Amino acid sequence: MERRVLTTRRADARRRLGVYAEAYRSRLVEALANDYPALQAVLGEVGFDKMMREFVAAHPSRQPNLRWYGGEVGRFLARSARSRRRPLLAELARFEWALGLAFDAADAPLATAEDVARVPAVGWPAMRLRLHPSVQRLWLRSNAPQMWRAACAGRKPPAAAMRLRPSAWLVWRKGHEPFYRALPSAEAWALGAAARGRDFAFVSSGLRRFVGAERAAQTAAQFLRNWLAERLICAIEISRQ
Repeated sequence: MERRVLTTRRADARRRLGVYAEAYRSRLVEALANDYPALQAVLGEVGFDKMMREFVAAHPSRQPNLRWYGGEVGRFLARSARSRRRPLLAELARFEWALGLAFDAADAPLATAEDVARVPAVGWPAMRLRLHPSVQRLWLRSNAPQMWRAACAGRKPPAAAMRLRPSAWLVWRKGHEPFYRALPSAEAWALGAAARGRDFAFVSSGLRRFVGAERAAQTAAQFLRNWLAERLICAIEISRQ
């Protein structure tokens, strides 16, 4: 490689290559800072720079578009000896990346309550819900969402907190803005079943173990109304069997 680089009076080939390599690493870290502003706020500029340079060294860029380079940061932080003792960092990175994915997700037409009203009662059990491309479920043990909100608002982040069991979170885009909220366990299960293409009869039946047989169908219908209002659904389909 050095033989292909011109040596000048000011710098030999090795030094010129070193300058280029350092500039390239700095550009990658700059791109990661754009993707993870809250993580940078929590770590501080110096700490973030050091951590991301370790990531760059372990994960050479193979993406033609820098927007997608940082997708493995969460996994890297979960495995890194330096950050493993602070599991909140990995979860914060996962949460922040999910918000970015929601923002960049493809557009899709949205289903409405009128679309559901056109489905005859006998067709409800066979309904399948196609979720908007931006919809994601995350399982987090930490208070990463609260940490992200404080960091992005310029406030001092709260103390890191880790629970024994993970909680479900919903991330999606409404209009042009990413949104997120906690998901109760029953709704998290129902949304996951819908995402897997299970029909409304399956969802209603499965909710029995969360809310009981008497309330299962009513709960499924309420979830459907909420998801329509929150613009999580892009199509109502009737399975043909």
